[in-house]
Amino acid sequence: MASPAKKAKASTLPTCPYGGRCYRKNPEHFKEFLHPPKQTTDTTSTSDSNDSTKRAKTKTKPCLPDGKNLPPCKYGASCFRKNLLHFAEFSHPTAVVKKVTTGSGSDTDPIDSDDEKDKKKPKGKAEDILKRGMSLVKKYSQMSEAERKELIKQAFEAKQKLQDELKETQDKVKEKEKELEKMQHQVSSGLLLVEGEKEALEGTKTVYFKLMAERNHKEGSAEQTHFRLAESQFYRLLSGTNSHYTIKAVEYVVNPELMAQFKQGKEDLKKMRGEELSYPVLAFHGTKVENITKICETGFKVPGEKGFKHATDTGWYGKGVYFSEFPDYCMGYIKGADKLLLCQVLPGKVFHCKKLIHGAPLSKGCDSHTSPDKKELVIFNSYHILPCYVVHYKIHTGEFKYGTSKEKGKNSKDDDDGDDDDGDDDEDDELSVQDKCDKATAAAKTKVFKTQRMLFTGSFCLTQKEMTDLVVKHGGAIGTPGNFNLCVASLGSVDVPTAKFMKAEEKNIPVVSEEFLYESIINKKLQDPDNYYPSA
Repeated sequence: MASPAKKAKASTLPTCPYGGRCYRKNPEHFKEFLHPPKQTTDTTSTSDSNDSTKRAKTKTKPCLPDGKNLPPCKYGASCFRKNLLHFAEFSHPTAVVKKVTTGSGSDTDPIDSDDEKDKKKPKGKAEDILKRGMSLVKKYSQMSEAERKELIKQAFEAKQKLQDELKETQDKVKEKEKELEKMQHQVSSGLLLVEGEKEALEGTKTVYFKLMAERNHKEGSAEQTHFRLAESQFYRLLSGTNSHYTIKAVEYVVNPELMAQFKQGKEDLKKMRGEELSYPVLAFHGTKVENITKICETGFKVPGEKGFKHATDTGWYGKGVYFSEFPDYCMGYIKGADKLLLCQVLPGKVFHCKKLIHGAPLSKGCDSHTSPDKKELVIFNSYHILPCYVVHYKIHTGEFKYGTSKEKGKNSKDDDDGDDDDGDDDEDDELSVQDKCDKATAAAKTKVFKTQRMLFTGSFCLTQKEMTDLVVKHGGAIGTPGNFNLCVASLGSVDVPTAKFMKAEEKNIPVVSEEFLYESIINKKLQDPDNYYPSA
C-alpha cells in the first residue's frame, strides 16, 4: 500500500496528455506523468438453466482529456506551430483580446470564450472551427472525430491547391522560355520580319529598310531589333579614342539571292566543321561609298572571281575579302566616308597568321585567316558573306535627337538619286564630310581665303597637296610654323596633340576642322572659326 507521502507526490504530477489511452510502457514515463486509474464495473449474469452466478469485469471506454491539465503552450493565442500533434500536447487559450473602439472610450473588449459562445448559440448549429484558426479555437485533442477528419481533409486540399499553383507557374515560365527561344531563333534565322520584308523576300530585287533610333520600346519590334543589333555592335567595339562617332541611321539590306547563298554556305560549313564552327559573326567592311550599293546587290568578289582585286595592297594576310569586328579599324581605310557595311561572315576554322603572308591563298584545312592581333578577318568564300546593314555614322555634335523612318522599304532604283534621308528635316539637308569635300572641290574659283595663311596637321579627305591646291585656288596661302594665322587640324591631331597643333594653341591661333574650308567655299563666305573646332 502506497504511503500518504507518495500519494501526495503523485498528485502533483501533470496528467499524461493521452490519459487512459496511453500506451507507453517505460517506467520513467509513469514517474513523470499521472495516469487516471482504469475503471471497471461488476455485472452479474444470471443463467436461466442454473442458479450459478459469476462476476464479469468490463472496461469502460476511456475519455479524452479535458485539456485543463495539459501544460500551456508558451506562445499562447499567438502560437505559430503547424504540427497538429502540438495541439494535442499543449493547451491554448480560446479567448483573445481584439482592439475595437467603443462609445465609452474603451479601445479593448474581450472576445467571448468558446464556452460563452456555445451558450449563446442556438442548439443544433455546429460550429465550423476551421474558419476561425487553430490558435483561437479548441485544441485538436478536444475536436470531434468529424472535425478532425474535416481538418485533415482541408489540409490536403490546401496542399493540392499549392501544388496546382506551382505547376501553373512552372507552365507559364516554360511558355515564356519558349517565346524567348522562338524570338532568338527568328533573329538568327531571319524569320523576324520588318514591315514589307516578306514581300521583298518573295521578289528578286535588293530592298533597303531605313531604320532610326526610337525612344519608345516596342517589344517584339523587328525594326528595333535590327537597329539595336547594328547599333550595339558599332558602339561596343568602338575604341575609346574614336568614341566621338554617333549613328545617324541604319539601312537593313534584304537581298533574297545572297540570303539563299549564305544559308547554303552555312549548311555546308555545318556538315564539314560541325555546329560549333558554323555560327556567323558580325564584322564591318570599309569601302568607298559608291561601292556599297553594288556590293549589296551582287555580293562580294573573292579570289578567282571576275572583278576581284585588293584596293590597298596585295593582301597582307591572304588574298581574300577583309573584315574587322572593330568599326574604327575599317574607318582608317575610308578617310572622309560616313558609311560602313556590317555583314554576317562565317569564319569556320580560322588560320591564325603569325606574320605577313602577302597574297597567299587560303591555308589548307582552314576556312579563313586572321591577323596576328586578330583585328582583321579574311574570308575566301563569297557564300560565307552576307551584307546585312549599311551603318550611317557621323562625328557627334550637340545633343542626340531621335528620328523616325519615313520609308519602310525601297529598292535599288529608288536609291539612284543618292538621297540620304534620315527621317529628320534637319538631317535631310546635311551633307557628309566627303560630300562637302566633293562639292567644294568642284566649286568655281573664289577669293574667300585671301587673308588666310594656313597650316595643316593630320589626315583629311584630300591629301595635303590637294588641300594646298584647294586653298590657293580660293585665294589663300600656306603658312609655316613661324608664320600662320589659321591651323586646320584633324580630330586625331587634337586627341593626340601634334607639334603644329600645340604651336597654334601656344600662340592662340584659331584651330579648325577641314569642314571650315569646305563650307567657306560652298557658301562663298569665310565662316566663323569658333564654330569649327575639331571636337567630339
